[in-house]
Amino acid sequence: MPPQFEPKPDTDSGAEFLNQLKQFEQANANTKIKVRVKRSSGAGGMIDSLLTGMSAAPDALPDIIVINARNLDAAAANGLIIELDELVTPDIKADYYKFAIESGSRNGIIMSLPFATDALVAAYATTAYKQSPTTWAAVLDSKYPVIFPAADPQSIYAVQQYLALGGTLQERSSVSVSISTTALTQLLDHYVAARTAGVLNNSTLDFASGPETWSAYQELRAPLVITNAHSYLQDASLATNTAAGAPPTLRGKPYTLAESWFYALISKDMTRESGAWELVDWLLQPENMGTWALKAGYLPPRTKAIESWPDEAPIDFALEILAAANERPDDDTLALIGPPLGKAVRNIIRGHVNTSAAVQDVIQEISTE
Repeated sequence: MPPQFEPKPDTDSGAEFLNQLKQFEQANANTKIKVRVKRSSGAGGMIDSLLTGMSAAPDALPDIIVINARNLDAAAANGLIIELDELVTPDIKADYYKFAIESGSRNGIIMSLPFATDALVAAYATTAYKQSPTTWAAVLDSKYPVIFPAADPQSIYAVQQYLALGGTLQERSSVSVSISTTALTQLLDHYVAARTAGVLNNSTLDFASGPETWSAYQELRAPLVITNAHSYLQDASLATNTAAGAPPTLRGKPYTLAESWFYALISKDMTRESGAWELVDWLLQPENMGTWALKAGYLPPRTKAIESWPDEAPIDFALEILAAANERPDDDTLALIGPPLGKAVRNIIRGHVNTSAAVQDVIQEISTE
C-alpha cells in the first residue's frame, strides 16, 4: 500500500488501521498479516513491482493491494487483479454510492472496492457568507475574493465546472477529447465576469492544489477557497467560523468530482483468495470504514459508514459531497484537456484574452494533440 495509508501507531488513522488488522488476526488464529509499503507510481512503484513479481516470484506477491484509479486501469489491463462480481453481495453494492462502485469497475465488472474518497469542495468563512454559496451569482454578488488552484496542471476545478454545465469529454481509453463549445463558452464567460467583478485576481495563479488553497484560507487570504475534502476534514474541528460544501455552480445544482482509493485482490494462489476477501470485507465493514475515514480525513463511500459517525462529526458535509460526487476523469483525459483549459483560464484572469479568443485557443490546442 502507499505510504499515506500505512498502519502505524504514531497517527490516529494509522493506529486505527493497525487495531483493525490486529482484531482480524485475533479472530482468525491462523492468519498473520504483513503490510508492505510501496509508492504508487514511477520506476519501482506498485505496478512495476507486481508485473516483475508475476513472472519472477509469483509466490511472493501480496494478496491484497491498495491502488488509485490510474493503477487500477493498469492492474486490470495486465490481468494482475481478479474480478469481484461474484464476491460482492447485492447489499454491499447497494450501500455504496453509485460513483464509487462505478469507479472501481472496468467494463461493467467490479475489479476493486473503494474505502476512501476525496473530492473538490468549497470552504468558506461563515462571517462572510451567511449561507453556503451554491451559485456563481452568489459568489460574484459577494465581491469577496476567491482562491482556487489555477496553477493545477490538470485544471481539475475548471474541468469540474465545465462538466457541471453539461459539457462532455470522452469515454475511458478513448484517444481524443470532444469539447462542447456551448459549455466551454459559458465556463469562460464566468471567469471573465469573475475577473471583472474583482472576485478573481492574479493571486489565485499562485496555487496548484487543494492543500495549497486550504493553507491560503487558513492564512486569511480569501474567505472562499476551492480545496479538497481531505484538506478540510483534517482540520475541520479546529477551523472556527468555517463551513464547507460542494463548489458553486452556475445553476446551483451540487456537482463535484471525486477520486477514490481501492482494495483489489491479486490473481495468484486461489486457495488464499477466500482469506484475502475476508480481510477486505472486514476492513470495509461500515463501522470500520467509517471510524478509520473520520480519523484519516477522508469521505467513506458507503452510506452505512457515514451513519456510524458520531453526531459531532461532519455528517451533513459528507452526505452533501458524496451525493454530488461524480467520478473524476482519468489522467489521460485530463492530460489532454487540462493544459489548454488551464492556460485559457489563466490568460483570462490576467486580462490577456476575451472569451471568444480563449475558446478558440482551447479548441485549437486540443485538436492538435
